Amino acid sequence: MLNKSVARRYAEAFFSIAREADKIDDYQAELGKVVQSIKETEGLGEYFAHPLVPAKEKKELATKVFAQAVSPLTLNFLLLVIDKKRETYLELIHQEYEDMADESRNIKKAELISAMPVSEQDVQTLADNLSRSTGKTIKLDLSVDPSMIGGLKIRIGDKIIDASVAKKLEMLKKNLTAAKIS
Repeated sequence: MLNKSVARRYAEAFFSIAREADKIDDYQAELGKVVQSIKETEGLGEYFAHPLVPAKEKKELATKVFAQAVSPLTLNFLLLVIDKKRETYLELIHQEYEDMADESRNIKKAELISAMPVSEQDVQTLADNLSRSTGKTIKLDLSVDPSMIGGLKIRIGDKIIDASVAKKLEMLKKNLTAAKIS
């Protein structure tokens, strides 16, 4: 399992450079392009992750593949990551960078889990209400979990709003067992 704090340090360094250059969006897109290319190109991810391939060869290949596609700064960052033998962290570095970029734009990611698919209009209404209550623009990621019976859960960072039928039944059971019958 990869250490998220390592990825966060690299993302913070790259993000601070991007902020100083006022190119947060550009560098985010470039880093995303690098990560996507590595994932989609057969064998490229395994090549970069292989510990027996010398860093020099990895850097030469990275330069050939990405020199025309990204800015020199992004390429230098990629070469630094390879030098430090952290190429397996690239996807996690990109995710951390995206989180920092969203934070700088006052955007907060939230997860909406529902028992059934939710209409786009309801999702937008919910996102608007959450945005008003948090003071941040909420970006909802949807997922469906049929085991919930009904209702929904919203996870914003480390907070969970549980409005599921299962939770309400659990609370009802707790209240009934605690009730005193006279």
